[in-house]
Amino acid sequence: MTTSRRSLRARSSTWWWEISYRVGPNLWVTPLLMSIGSVLLFAFSVWVDRHVDLLSSWFPSALIDDSASDAAILVTALLGAVATALALVFSTSILTFSLASTQLGPRLIRRFMKDPITQITLGAFLGTVIFNVLTLSAIRSSPGSQLPAFSVFLVEVLSLCCFGLLVFYVHRVASTIQAPAVVAAVVADLGKVLAERSASMRVLLREHDPEKVSAAVTQSRESGAPIAAIQTGYVELVDVERLLEAADSADAVIVLNRRPGQFTQQGQILAWVSPSSADDRLQQVVAQAVEIGRYRTLRQDLEFAIAQVVEIALRALSPAINDTYTGLTCVDWLGAAMVQVGTNPERTGGISSADGTLRLVIPPLKFDRVLKTAFDLIRQSAAHNVAVLIRILDAISAMAPVVRPEHLAPLRKHADLVAETARAGSFVSGDLEDIEQRYSLTVTCLDLAAQTAQTALTAQEAAS
Repeated sequence: MTTSRRSLRARSSTWWWEISYRVGPNLWVTPLLMSIGSVLLFAFSVWVDRHVDLLSSWFPSALIDDSASDAAILVTALLGAVATALALVFSTSILTFSLASTQLGPRLIRRFMKDPITQITLGAFLGTVIFNVLTLSAIRSSPGSQLPAFSVFLVEVLSLCCFGLLVFYVHRVASTIQAPAVVAAVVADLGKVLAERSASMRVLLREHDPEKVSAAVTQSRESGAPIAAIQTGYVELVDVERLLEAADSADAVIVLNRRPGQFTQQGQILAWVSPSSADDRLQQVVAQAVEIGRYRTLRQDLEFAIAQVVEIALRALSPAINDTYTGLTCVDWLGAAMVQVGTNPERTGGISSADGTLRLVIPPLKFDRVLKTAFDLIRQSAAHNVAVLIRILDAISAMAPVVRPEHLAPLRKHADLVAETARAGSFVSGDLEDIEQRYSLTVTCLDLAAQTAQTALTAQEAAS
């Protein structure tokens, strides 16, 4: 696949995300489409009833009512049952959202709204109700003995399928509302975002020289022209390809002042353009390429996935809930998430054009920043919880041999913070001794990982 085709694919993905974002997580698109589909299915069943005589065909007679009055009674009964079940599905969905908001955090409601099983279940029941109503009207308006037998048969099939789907839907809700399942799903989404970002970055030419990037940022802020944000909200998406093409065509450098996930206010400086003469040509492009909205999203905001898991942990560790085991589960999954983040090298944020000229700078999300987001609030909230402090040290020990060598210093810093928090707390001697032993083991793992990395680097330099 050529670079241009990869770039087009990335741009198409960005456009599709913008369309889906503007529609937003909702409970009406899929039910609406399935309701329209039920009307089309009814039109097809009417055509079959008019052109195919099922009573005299190979179709099993046991599945066909030969009396219009019996068919009307059956369809009416199924209509009432499906309509009642539809109300149950809506009530269950609202209860799920309420529980998710109370126990897991309001930011996770959008995740449950995006669940395809919930949308399909609502759409199936709503579409079946519409189909049953249309079939019942067809039965009562059919002349003489002409019975829409195929439509009645479809009413039976659709109703039975809906009740089967209801059982699966209840199972799905009971499974997904559990905190461990939610945390695992959030971390899995983080992995997908990291993989997508790595794939998109392979198309772009990244600038690895931090001094060159720093010089470009300094020059843009000293002699460049500022571009203000046109609205207030979170930076949700940056169309990198579009900004890169615009900067290349204008022979300019665009330095963004906010990365995805950060909050900006209307009138605040969103970006700098150097030289300042390119301001008029790039101002509108920057405004259109940087999506600002009311919500943080996982599309390019890796920190948001971490924050969602942290929010679940903080609620679990709060005095009102005091669920230590859920907090421990969150720490375990945060450690797994940090391993995914820590295997990637630190980025300077600079992106160059095809000829190697630096054209775009996006503030990078550093590993230390993500690590602080993952563990600082939990450590502070669990300052008197021995199990959680020990589990944080265990997570750091597990990360040590896996992450890149440049990430070991931040890990050591956070291990020291855990030990300092424990020493400042009011623990009994046995608990404090357990924490100190685990801290010593963590320091040993970090030192061993640093020595291994240094040995590998020395061997590589000797071989070269």
